[in-house]
Amino acid sequence: MSAEFAQFNFHKSLSAAPERVFTALTSAADRMAWGTPDTSTVLLIDGQPDPAPGVREVGKIGPRENPYVDVATDWVVMNAPNLLLYAETLSAEGEALGTSLATGELSSEGTGTALKATVQLVNFAGEEMRDEIENGWTHAMEALAEHCQTVSA
Repeated sequence: MSAEFAQFNFHKSLSAAPERVFTALTSAADRMAWGTPDTSTVLLIDGQPDPAPGVREVGKIGPRENPYVDVATDWVVMNAPNLLLYAETLSAEGEALGTSLATGELSSEGTGTALKATVQLVNFAGEEMRDEIENGWTHAMEALAEHCQTVSA
């Protein structure tokens, strides 16, 4: 198994206050609503402990008819409402596809929030997986913005 390293940076203005955005980033119910890589995919997080530093959360992601990819999220730093850091490992059939370290920095921006997200990826599954992860994060950031606008209205 070889590893490829990549980093993605996202800057997003969101219409909700930092406290609400932080909740949207950490709440399982919120993340299941906005946190998929595209509209044909589902994220399932059921029966898991509430996110907190040191907690591991396990879910599934994939096509609605077969969410076959395991998602293990290790919550590292949760300084609400300004800083969030977690590690996430995707695997399928017992094989690691990639691990990312995601950092979210939130600050007030008028009545909303400026979100700076940095994703550092170690990819074990080749260039196609790297592109899928980057595209997935791009879609998720757009979906997060829409979600925050909807829940804040």
